[in-house]
Amino acid sequence: MSSRRTVVSLGLAVTALAVVPAGASAAKITEVGTVTDGRAPRCPEACSVVTRTTALPTSVDGNRNVYVVPSDGRIVAWSITLGAPSADDRKALEKQLGRASAGLVVLRRGKSVAANVVAGSSVKKLDPYFGGETTFALPTSIAVKKGDVIGLNVPSWAPTLVQGYGTNTSWRASRPTGRCGGTTDERKKDYYVDTTLSVGRSGTFNCLYKAERMSYTATLVPTPTKTTPKASSRATSTRR
Repeated sequence: MSSRRTVVSLGLAVTALAVVPAGASAAKITEVGTVTDGRAPRCPEACSVVTRTTALPTSVDGNRNVYVVPSDGRIVAWSITLGAPSADDRKALEKQLGRASAGLVVLRRGKSVAANVVAGSSVKKLDPYFGGETTFALPTSIAVKKGDVIGLNVPSWAPTLVQGYGTNTSWRASRPTGRCGGTTDERKKDYYVDTTLSVGRSGTFNCLYKAERMSYTATLVPTPTKTTPKASSRATSTRR
């Protein structure tokens, strides 16, 4: 049972790029977090949401590098795909947690399940974009290093979970051990506790949720590198 079960715990029957750095034309722009299996959040059918946590993606179909930054560079935008909760579900969630919102974070892994939030975007309201995908250009790009992980900060709730995977797809939440949620009234309270991490803070991502992922990406412009042109093989002549 993951943080998306907040909907159930409420007693509901829930069924543009920013200006890129100079030299970017020579670098290959990458969408970190791209998954091409055609799956998307299923709200309002079988709707599930992420609540009040910082999310650390760990694997998609066994691939642990989907959200890992492949090279030094700068994040210039991020995108998120959202389900469309029913009017009743949305009303109940907003009453309990406020308007849906999320922001991008850059996580630098430590030992075991620890990570530090080294950078992040501003938090955006998501409800105007329910039922589709939207892209947020960053007014100031974010520097990242190879090996950083692109995570998601959800201070309220976000209908961005994609389900139906095997156990080799998973993500972690910045919740304390034993506070990962569940079916009892006591454990359902875990979903309402704000465990989001702000920039500069470290945390342990003790709660592992399997068979699901979140649907978002980050646009990376790699740091340009100098290349040496190949010497021409064409014969030359000298005029005398």
